[in-house]
Amino acid sequence: MATGGGRDGKGWDRLKKILDGFEDRLRQNARKMLARAGQELASDVRGRILDGKGMKKLHPFTIRMKKSSKPLIDGGDLLGSVGSVFVEELAVLVGVNRKAADGTNLGALHEREEGTRVPVSPKMRGFLAARGLHLKGTTKELFIPGRPFLKPAYKDFRDRKSAEGLAVELVEKTLAGKG
Repeated sequence: MATGGGRDGKGWDRLKKILDGFEDRLRQNARKMLARAGQELASDVRGRILDGKGMKKLHPFTIRMKKSSKPLIDGGDLLGSVGSVFVEELAVLVGVNRKAADGTNLGALHEREEGTRVPVSPKMRGFLAARGLHLKGTTKELFIPGRPFLKPAYKDFRDRKSAEGLAVELVEKTLAGKG
């Protein structure tokens, strides 16, 4: 019993056509799908920063100083630093490229769910006092709560099964001879 085109050889011709250049098409399509996945995940990260969903509220002093109650949004620097980049031929990194003046990675800082404790220096104490926040003499550190946005965005992306859908599209296009 013959299948895939019978005895006339059309099935074999079709298979040969699919296999010709298959590896190149697969690599090209994989790169396109990874780029799309990276862009989609970066969009999810930006969305998390913008909506502040699940994040701890800002201190009233912070709200008064920045004139906004939105965590993570000041001048748009963090939001604008979200992106995706190929780090290897078939590996995409999605994250933020933003550091504080002292070199601290802001994405990593905010991802600390347990928060961060910052020692109060005399200079900081004076700076805050000049703006109306008078710390007690016994206050030795300030606590900045964690406001994760990368991990929750990745979880949203994973739960939507976006990567699986892109993988199916990759295989279908490659097998169809497109790429």
